[in-house]
Amino acid sequence: MLGINSNRLREKRQEIIALWEERSLKEVPSAVTAESLALRDSLPIYLNHLSDALATNRKMDVTSVLAHNTEAIRIGKLLGADNTSYVLTEVIFEYHILREVIFQVLEVEGPLDPPQRDIIYDSIEKAVNDAAVKFSEVHSAIQQKFIDTLTHDLKTPLTSAKIGAQIILRRSDKPEACIKSAKNIISSLNRLESMIHDLLDASRVRAGETLSLPFVQCDLEAVIHEVVNEMSIIYGNRFTVDSKEAIEGKWSSDGLRRATENLIGNAVKYGDSQTPITISLRPGKTNVELAVHNHGPTIPEQDVPILFEHYGRSKSGAQSTQVGWGLGLTLVRGVVDAHKGQIRVESAEGKGTSFILQLPYAKDPALDRTNCAQIPVFSHSP
Repeated sequence: MLGINSNRLREKRQEIIALWEERSLKEVPSAVTAESLALRDSLPIYLNHLSDALATNRKMDVTSVLAHNTEAIRIGKLLGADNTSYVLTEVIFEYHILREVIFQVLEVEGPLDPPQRDIIYDSIEKAVNDAAVKFSEVHSAIQQKFIDTLTHDLKTPLTSAKIGAQIILRRSDKPEACIKSAKNIISSLNRLESMIHDLLDASRVRAGETLSLPFVQCDLEAVIHEVVNEMSIIYGNRFTVDSKEAIEGKWSSDGLRRATENLIGNAVKYGDSQTPITISLRPGKTNVELAVHNHGPTIPEQDVPILFEHYGRSKSGAQSTQVGWGLGLTLVRGVVDAHKGQIRVESAEGKGTSFILQLPYAKDPALDRTNCAQIPVFSHSP
């Protein structure tokens, strides 16, 4: 009987994975918003391991027991490391869904014997514990890196403001120098305020909230030109605005300003420093298309969903020497969702990378509070 159930588990593996995937996508919030399942790739390994455990009925010598436990820890930690976009309760919940699905499939013809049920219960609980340990370790490392990076980034505008204040004190007899330093202080403090807003709003997006942004009648082209002028002061004359006319509509000018700043900042960090960055606007009948394009390393298709997660960076971004909070694109997604818009990414060798926002005209969220999480936030074009 033990061998029969072990074989049945292997034979029904795809059915178990399909049922588990269907339920998880419906019931686990992070799986829904991320449009992916963290355990999908690792689950077949775990089911093979569970099948071996059923075949042995835990009647193993000391060497086999140690090997069994070592493999269980390895697989459990692998699963835990895959879940960096989840909260811990969601990791545990996915395992509980898996346990229910396994029993559902294996007990179609009748209940399993108590020893077999115990094997499955023990295996799932051990996997949960091991995954939780790894989950905590990974998230602790991510949070520490975030704190280190945040501290580094916040020091820059604070140091700039401090230097400006010192110049004013030393050169109080020269009004022109003082006025210039005062402007730099205001600019640094505005930058600091914007960074804090990004942090708070990205955390709200991660919590599943829709950003509450004030919508006003504005000229989007004028807003983008203002952003580019400010970014040129920081990064130099690297930017080109491709737009033919004023584009009037009702949007959150502040939200789109911050989203564009983040997209431009990413293009500077991860793009080719010797090539221009283009910000283009294309008005259509129902929406405006805002795109930020840079040349440089491409983004692999499988990395695209990760970019929009809290603290998420692509593998190429994580391996680069550039520091970042991993919050910018989460904030961009939140701003686009608040506009009932969409994001897509186009990245191809020789063509560069574009982040493209599609923004409907006059979509004030006060008139429509539909849950944005149900709207696809991006698509990938090679």
